[in-house]
Amino acid sequence: MAKTLEDFLVELDTNSELLEAYKKDPVATATQYGLSEEDVQLFKDKNWEEIEKRFTDENKAPRVVHY
Repeated sequence: MAKTLEDFLVELDTNSELLEAYKKDPVATATQYGLSEEDVQLFKDKNWEEIEKRFTDENKAPRVVHY
């Protein structure tokens, strides 16, 4: 199963080790996570608006996270 940008962002919120790696090197962490080159490029470009847009796409079903 391909890892998506949405999966990555949700895991950043729930995985402290991943978050610490991301803080040190966001691009390398996104690459190692398995994101597509297109998604990794968003981090390289610091394109926060597009990342937010993709994560909050209103056409998708809402994601429910259970803790």
